[in-house]
Amino acid sequence: MMRKIGTEDRHQWHLMYGFRFTRDKSTDPACYDKLTPVSSPPKCDDSVDPDAAWYVPMRSCLTSPSSTSSRYKKLALDATPKWPQRLAVAPERIATVPGSSAAAFKHDDGKWKLRTKHYKALLPALGSDKIRNVMDMNTVYGGFAASLIKDPVWVMNVVSSYGPNSLGVVFDRGLIGTNHDWCEAFSTYPRTYDLLHLDGLFTAESHRCEMKFVLLEMDRILRPTGYAIIRENAYFLDSVAIIVKGMRWNCDKHDTEYKADKEKVLICQKKLWSGKNTQH
Repeated sequence: MMRKIGTEDRHQWHLMYGFRFTRDKSTDPACYDKLTPVSSPPKCDDSVDPDAAWYVPMRSCLTSPSSTSSRYKKLALDATPKWPQRLAVAPERIATVPGSSAAAFKHDDGKWKLRTKHYKALLPALGSDKIRNVMDMNTVYGGFAASLIKDPVWVMNVVSSYGPNSLGVVFDRGLIGTNHDWCEAFSTYPRTYDLLHLDGLFTAESHRCEMKFVLLEMDRILRPTGYAIIRENAYFLDSVAIIVKGMRWNCDKHDTEYKADKEKVLICQKKLWSGKNTQH
């Protein structure tokens, strides 16, 4: 049974399965073409980029799928590979990311499987029930999260707001994520995450803001006794090690899986500590 009711009719959503209120978003462009500038809400004009999300004012309009339906045939849920197979399939939208391709996606997927195996050798807690809430602070395609699919974790994938916007690829893989600029605070409660992972973040962003402020924000959102995996150029990693020592993190520097000289991995754990009470 399927019928339209109320406001959902104007939003091109359908009521499915009687009165269980399961909504099905329409993929039919003709449905959106019926909207006029005086409709409530109206159809968005062509200047609106539906994938723009960072410091973009919200618009009270509906974006038609017609602008993408001619190029991409597999954006609709019923055309997407089933879970978890969709994790390993390069989404069509990868063609919208500068410098990306299906071959680059496949290479990235294999790279992160190898890296994660190495991380687990360095940090046995990864893959156990000690780590549940994970953030990949500067992902491209969500490769680290995809490599953890068999582990009891959920991963927040963060795509840089200053790099190519690959967040659509992350979503099409069935993963969750957001855009963010790490020169600003991340919108979350303190002590949210059990593990923070970053790969080359300071190499990419150090010219825009001071490293110490990013590390202090990491300390804020990482729970006591939580972990950080920092993969960086050796030059930046030495500076990171000095700063986090002042934050009372315990860290050990390791080789990468390829034992590269220019790149190292810092495994850190945040201490549980409190200030001393002073009696007067």
